[in-house]
Amino acid sequence: MQTRAILLSLLANVALSATALAGPTAYNNRELGYTVTIPSECRLEQGPGTMEAICSPDLDEAKSLDIPKAKSFLLEIDGETIPPDAKPYGEAEFRLDVPETVCGEADATRVKISNLKIDSADGKTVITADAVCLEIKFLGLEQRQARLRYILTPKYRFRTMARMPASEVERTKAAADTFFSTFKHTAE
Repeated sequence: MQTRAILLSLLANVALSATALAGPTAYNNRELGYTVTIPSECRLEQGPGTMEAICSPDLDEAKSLDIPKAKSFLLEIDGETIPPDAKPYGEAEFRLDVPETVCGEADATRVKISNLKIDSADGKTVITADAVCLEIKFLGLEQRQARLRYILTPKYRFRTMARMPASEVERTKAAADTFFSTFKHTAE
C-alpha cells in the first residue's frame, strides 16, 4: 500500500512538472515586424498577415488540436501594411469592422461593443474595446466575449483579439493578459 502511495505521489509530481514546463511560446513575425507570446498548448494557424492561436479554454494541448475555432479560446493577430493613400481608420470604421471580423456576424445589432477607448500619441492610435457576440443556437455556439486592441501606425494596422466562450472568461484571463501585454510592434 505504501509503495502504491509513493508511486501515485511520484506520478502526480511528474504531471505537475510537465504542466509547469509547458509555457508560453514567443512568436516573431518578421514580415510585419511584431513579436507576441502565446500559450504553447494552442494550435497555431497562419495565413497572409494572420496568426491564430486556437486553444481549448483549459489550455489542454490535446483538446486544442480538435476544437472548432468558433468554440475555442482564440488569440488572433491580423496585420497589414497600410498604403499611403488609405482612408483613415477611426471609430466608425472600427464599429463597422467588429461584427464580421470578431463575431462572424453580418447583423451588427447582434454584437454589443462596450468600453471603447481611443488613445493617440506619437503617430500611433490604439483602439481598445470589449465585444459580446450573442449566442447562435443553431450552430451550438454559446455567447462569446472578446477583448480587442487595434494598433494603427502610419505604415501598419494590427487587430489583436482574444475571444472566448462567455463561460470561460475567468479561466482564460491570464493567458489573454499575457497575449496583449507581450504584443510588441518592432518595425516602423
